[in-house]
Amino acid sequence: MKESEFVHLGREDVPEWFTLDLIQGVDPTVLPLPLPAVPLLVLGIAEETLHHLIDVLPRCGWIDGCEERLNEYEIATKFLFDASKPWGFRGVLNPYQRPDHAGIIEYAIPIPQIEKDAGECGNCGGAGETDDGWDCFHCNKTGRETVNDWDALDCIAATLFVLGSILEMPDKKWIAGIDTGRKQLLTVRTNFERGRAFIGATLSRTFGDYLRSLSNQELPEVEAAIKSVYLHMFPSYRRFGDHDYRASIRRNGQLILDVPGNACGLYVDGFDQSLRESSGPMKLGCHNVDGHHQQLALFSGLAAFAGMARRDLYPEE
Repeated sequence: MKESEFVHLGREDVPEWFTLDLIQGVDPTVLPLPLPAVPLLVLGIAEETLHHLIDVLPRCGWIDGCEERLNEYEIATKFLFDASKPWGFRGVLNPYQRPDHAGIIEYAIPIPQIEKDAGECGNCGGAGETDDGWDCFHCNKTGRETVNDWDALDCIAATLFVLGSILEMPDKKWIAGIDTGRKQLLTVRTNFERGRAFIGATLSRTFGDYLRSLSNQELPEVEAAIKSVYLHMFPSYRRFGDHDYRASIRRNGQLILDVPGNACGLYVDGFDQSLRESSGPMKLGCHNVDGHHQQLALFSGLAAFAGMARRDLYPEE
């Protein structure tokens, strides 16, 4: 059988060609400084891989499809290709190089605030309760109206879909010159469609074995990351408490990430063959991920976990 020209992370360990992380940092799109820290989804791409990626992107048919769908959502925008500046749809990928990540070109995506204040609640006049003393359910007792602005989120979802579609299985020539000693940890795939926001991932043997080593543990760092992203998007959700956020590993490395929704999560299926193996790659699938906000929260949680794994596996970095 002829050897594939493309990388299949589920079959082989290969050099690291891109990284994901989630950090608390300063939004590079907002001035003046200083500003409060916000969650930043950080995508790093090996320099050699980035050159190939930028070369093929203008011929990528998925971009045209995303532009058409964004127009359906009344978002007029084009994909920007100059990676030395903010790029992607509406320039959501912002140059953001950390000094300890040599050889990796990094970009930050600030998590957008979707839920925005629209002034005093017209139902209760800002009191939080009605004239007869009942709690105002129109504003959930806050006294404030809110509106949801989905545009920035949709541009992020479209950009991640395009990049994930290419970076999931790159040509082996794209990584041939990489020699850092680090292994690729994962690939992530998504789709771009309101109401059907699939997310899945392949974890390499290196990451899968790391996951198995943490069996039967909670992941408080990852759970906190998911929560910080969701509450930044929807500040009013703080009143609902912490029970909708979960990051844990069950026996044999079964990872489970949950976000608010109807049993909405990203996980290793309990019947997956990898859970009966002592070593090897693992697959992640999703359940009831209906919106891009849930997709981004799960993507961010996985990024936080990938960053944690990278620091543990390569502490010299």
